[in-house]
Order: sequence, then structure tokens, then C-alpha cells
Amino acid sequence: MANDMDRNILFCRMMGLLTQEQLDGLADKRVAVGGAGGVGFTHAEAFVRQGIGKINITDFDTFGPENMGRQFGCTVHTIGRNKEEVLAERLQAINPDLQVQRFGAIGPDNMDRFLDGVHFVADAVDYFNIGAHRLLMNTAHRNGIPGMIAGPAAYGCSMHFFHPDHMSFDEYFDLHDGQPEQQQLDHWGTGLGPMHMYRHYVPEPYLNMEKRTTSVVSSVCLLSTAVLSGVGLRVLLGQSVKFKPVPYVYHFDLVEARFEEVYIPDGVRGIKANPEKYLR
Repeated sequence: MANDMDRNILFCRMMGLLTQEQLDGLADKRVAVGGAGGVGFTHAEAFVRQGIGKINITDFDTFGPENMGRQFGCTVHTIGRNKEEVLAERLQAINPDLQVQRFGAIGPDNMDRFLDGVHFVADAVDYFNIGAHRLLMNTAHRNGIPGMIAGPAAYGCSMHFFHPDHMSFDEYFDLHDGQPEQQQLDHWGTGLGPMHMYRHYVPEPYLNMEKRTTSVVSSVCLLSTAVLSGVGLRVLLGQSVKFKPVPYVYHFDLVEARFEEVYIPDGVRGIKANPEKYLR
């Protein structure tokens, strides 16, 4: 059995897309995934199944029945269990040699450790925890670590790729210390999906920042993971990525059968000044 767990066997179907040298190199790459819920769980699993050898995970929440429809770590056997613990077990069952570091809740006291030695960040923190989003992505930006947000939006997903040489999270979303939390959430929601493709088939906004509710289907959680983990893999391999960093924003919608790239040079300030310009 031990020989069957050799990484050259576990990840052999990637050969041809990757060289042996690249596959070997992925064993030393570390990814940080913030959140282990709707997309964080599958983000982490996808990276591990792509040969990443080290991963940092974080979540303090537990699975409940309300998570069954969209969170792939939620089953009748995991309800009531800590999401991070369930994810860690899942990942190490995929690759027993994987180095997993668990951090519970992330905050100012452990953010530097969470990002220590990290090569790519996947932000899958709970939508409405804007403070954690800011701390994670702005710290990564200052430390020169690329990262990405790919989240479900009705029957599609929006994609934001943050590169340390380009606009930061706070710059794009027009956020700063001292802003009321509700205003920060409003800017966050505005910047996530300015194209509003779903308005053609959903009568109400899919994301309500005041009520802190969102509507998605499980398939687009996987769609979000496919985009983020695929882009992240190429970044880790040092290969070209056609997705441009923010202030470019992408949206893919299954109902509309459309994929859009939009350039938003002034970020949320520009969207709020002329929202019709960015509707698709």
C-alpha cells in the first residue's frame, strides 16, 4: 500500500500537462485557503489533488443542515463537526504525505503565521466577514503573494485575481479603516459582481448585504473552484495566466452562456459613479 501512495502514482494523470520537474516542485509549494465552507472546502481539495504538498487552512465554524445544499464537506456524518477538522481529514486521506497546518479563526494575531511561506492565497472566507477578507488579502498583497477570489453568483461565478504588482484589495473595493461595517459590505458586494448578469433571470438580487443572505446552487461552487484552482496551479508553476489582475474582473454565467471581462480602472468608486457602464 505504501508504494501505491507514491506521489508519482497519485498524480500520474497530470503528466503531459506537467513535466516531472514541475510535479516534483509542487511538493514544496504551500497554498493558504481561507475558509472551509461552500468554496473553501473544494478549493483546498482541488489544490491537493493537483499535487500541492503543503496547505494552510482555517475555519472556526461547524457544519449544519443548512449547509447541505452547497458545502461539499457537509454530510449527515459531519453535521455538528468543525469544518476545518473535517477538511483536514479529507485532505490527508487524499495524500497522506500532505503537510496541513490548521489555524482555526484567522486574525491579526496569527495572520503572519498563516501566510508564512505561502505561494498563493485562495480567499474563501465567509462572504460577510469583511474584516477577515481585508486582513487576508491586504496582508498577502504587502507580502508579495498573489491570490484570487472566485465565488458563486446565482448560476455563475465572479473572478478577481490579485497580484502584488497591481491594485490591492482595499484599493479596488474602496475600503479603509474607520468605514462603517455596512458601508464596507456595500462596497464589497458592489465590487464582487458589477456585471449583474443574473438580473436577466433572477428578479431579486442574489446577494443581500443588509440581510446577509445569498442564493447559489452547488454546481457553481464547483465552477468557482475549477477556475481558481486552475489559475492558481499555473501561478504556482510559474506559467502564463491569461486572467488579468484586478482592476480586470471576470464573470461567467451558465444560464446566459456568457463569459465577460470588464476593466474597471477606478474599482468600486468607478462602478458607483456609473453603474450602467458595467452592466452586461
